[in-house]
Amino acid sequence: MLKLSLWSFALFLGLCYSADHDMFKDCSRINFCTTLRSRSPLDKYTVNRTGFVLQSNGRADFTLEPNDGSTNLNLSIYSLTDNRFRIQVKEVNSSRYELNNVLDGPPPIVGMYGFVFEDERMSIPVGDNIITIYYSPFKMEFYATDVLQLVLDGTYLTFEDSLDQAFAFGVSFPQALQLYGIHEHADSLALQTTQVSGTDPYRLRNLDVSGYELNSPMALYGAVPVLYGHGPNATSGVFLHNAAEQWIEITNDEDTQAYLMVESGILDLFILLGPTPTEVVRQYVALTGTAHLPQLWTLGYHQSRWNYESQDDVKDVVANFTTYNFPLDVIWLDIEYTDAKKYFTWDSNMFSDPVEMQQNISATNKRLVTIIDPHIKAETGYSVYDGALEKDLFVKNADGSNFEGDCWPGLSSYIDFLNPEARNYYSSFYSYDNFPSTTPVLAGIWNDMNEPSVFDNSIEKTLPGDTLHYGGVVHRDIHNIYGLLHTMSTHQGLMARDNGTTRPFVLTRSHFAGTQRYSAIWTGDNTADWGYLSVSYSQCLDANLLGIVFCGADIGGFANDPDVELLQRWYQAGAWLPFYRAHSTSGSMRREPYLFDEEVQQVIRNALQLRYKHLPVWYTLFYEHTRNKDPIIRPLFYHYPQDTDVYRISDHLLVGRDILVRAVAEPGVESVQVYFPGGADEHWISVDNAEVYDGNGFVNISVTIDAIPVYYRRGSVIVRKETVRLSSDEMANDGYTLYVNLDADNKASGTVYLDDNTSFNYVDSKEYNYLRIDMEGSDVTLTKIDEDSNSSNFDFIIDQVVVNKIIKAPQNGKPGQYRQQMFKNDASRELLKNLKFKFDNPARIKLI
Repeated sequence: MLKLSLWSFALFLGLCYSADHDMFKDCSRINFCTTLRSRSPLDKYTVNRTGFVLQSNGRADFTLEPNDGSTNLNLSIYSLTDNRFRIQVKEVNSSRYELNNVLDGPPPIVGMYGFVFEDERMSIPVGDNIITIYYSPFKMEFYATDVLQLVLDGTYLTFEDSLDQAFAFGVSFPQALQLYGIHEHADSLALQTTQVSGTDPYRLRNLDVSGYELNSPMALYGAVPVLYGHGPNATSGVFLHNAAEQWIEITNDEDTQAYLMVESGILDLFILLGPTPTEVVRQYVALTGTAHLPQLWTLGYHQSRWNYESQDDVKDVVANFTTYNFPLDVIWLDIEYTDAKKYFTWDSNMFSDPVEMQQNISATNKRLVTIIDPHIKAETGYSVYDGALEKDLFVKNADGSNFEGDCWPGLSSYIDFLNPEARNYYSSFYSYDNFPSTTPVLAGIWNDMNEPSVFDNSIEKTLPGDTLHYGGVVHRDIHNIYGLLHTMSTHQGLMARDNGTTRPFVLTRSHFAGTQRYSAIWTGDNTADWGYLSVSYSQCLDANLLGIVFCGADIGGFANDPDVELLQRWYQAGAWLPFYRAHSTSGSMRREPYLFDEEVQQVIRNALQLRYKHLPVWYTLFYEHTRNKDPIIRPLFYHYPQDTDVYRISDHLLVGRDILVRAVAEPGVESVQVYFPGGADEHWISVDNAEVYDGNGFVNISVTIDAIPVYYRRGSVIVRKETVRLSSDEMANDGYTLYVNLDADNKASGTVYLDDNTSFNYVDSKEYNYLRIDMEGSDVTLTKIDEDSNSSNFDFIIDQVVVNKIIKAPQNGKPGQYRQQMFKNDASRELLKNLKFKFDNPARIKLI
């Protein structure tokens, strides 16, 4: 066993990671940011009223004339379905790049009629919405049901020839008190106010940042240029459909606004008028798409390290998880499994028989994921390189030669994923023939270093902005979608590999709006420190609000070594993020759960088992995301938008609507403050004891190392599996337990979703069973939600019902109590028969 004294000593041996400010630039070192940030509002543009044209496709076009004699601009307005608008601004005869591959199809357009022209302004009514355009100075106001929701302030609009296509604009949210979004930053969920004399603006430029800083606006691995303005009366948002570098100045509270400075491309802005958090999120996600349902095993626990040294090491880890009774679904391989960092190959010495290794993994109902990065070793004789060279599929220098830079293999070239032929070529290597010694046990792919990373500090460790892509596109125009295009190709390859029968699993570090259609994400190279545990909730909540729902963080921290308290707390908190993986850097101490003393093992085992008990909850929420576009995990304000006290809470989350979790991200504490939302009529039932709390705000809750605070909402039905086995596959045929949390009227409701856990049959042939569960008194009603679905192979087997009923209400800040009554099958099934089951529609139900 690993002893605490040795573990403490290892803290001195860990690698030291920190962000390099000499390498990664702040606004003062970026010309367009420095110049545009210092600009004062100007009365620069006037709308030419006589130049108005309503196009046949429903687009309204205007000309913006500058008062300083510079270039005229075209303003185009589209009205879209679901309280959305699209605004495009560019020069007349523009040569600017217009983004592709991000939207999930063309947004549906609604016709605009009844234009009203007045002396100083014009109005465009669309349903319950109105756009008001002021001629001089140019300004656009967006109203929903007569409430001013959003303003595009033309006095901040700047298109400057001298800045080589850089532009800026301002947007304000009159109903908002707090701004959210612009993922990804290691900062609080609620965006902080930035100031010219103080904090840098938030930066969006995908970069390989090791040991990134906390509470910082520095750019990280992802860029999702979406902003939500939220207040107690309304929520609205904007999505800037542009993949160039961006800097965003933020102001909150009385004057809630953002000033966006963009390096290049066109101003292509989607307006989302909400007016609730739920509606504004759905309005955005409808533009960029939902994740398809993941396979069930991906929601289990993943074990990774840089690197498991050999196939014997891999098999030993898998065996020890079984020996010590830890559930596990996946083991991961980092870059060292390859032959000299040449992807789609194996190290013949350390991984001499990959097929045998995969058979060993499969024998325990587990799977393998391997890393595949986008840089290609520049070595003649390496088939991936030779073919791409011959077909001319690499990113090029400005002079037309192939760009080469250093990365893990040494001198490397970079696939030009903007080129559809390059994506097809790269995807072909995922086939079983082109990736030798792979089997279906290698069930997922990890795309890392795809910002893309280049080991050259002088260019911020990424491709230079003047490198060239397919069609002569300059890299700066598409920098932030390079990783998206990489995962698109990988997803395509896995789909083709398995003939479209299996849902691909891809994990990516670099991401953009729309990445969710192809890949999960994680928060990158975090550090074994309490602050990184805490910020993982902020980062993944933010990603979920912006559609990228399959998100997690490296358990225990990637860099350095956590002490045992931090490690235990991280396993407990991480169990409530959608993606649940432990990963650590080379040189760190091994930290597989079975290496610790029994007391620590049991805490970690309990956290893992609690995750597995709730797999039906996770799977149902992911399915419901494909239907209604809601996040999997949600900040408190999502369901309690009028409670201003929750706007800045980042260490709590809701799993769906009905499970409240508070991370313990502080060392050595015996109590933590838990915020219970919803008012006096909302109640929260502890999963660990008989205590009940009403939704009246913060309560000091005692904690031990054994668990973190987790609560079920009164009125919910939580569907669980009580018997935890060694993998999700081994639990697939087990029965379900209903946790019924009766409300004041003795009612509760919930949903559950079942299918084959792997294929696209749920879409292609509607093979699934989706049920609503209602309980009133002793009556349990199960209703098939989609009558036309084929549920014949998916029995919902109920072997236990646990009813939680409040017997003492909370009072004066003190907890109430609930009584738990268990209806469980026995040999005669008499206990379950004490409940009355009703079946609406032919739903496959079995009572054991």
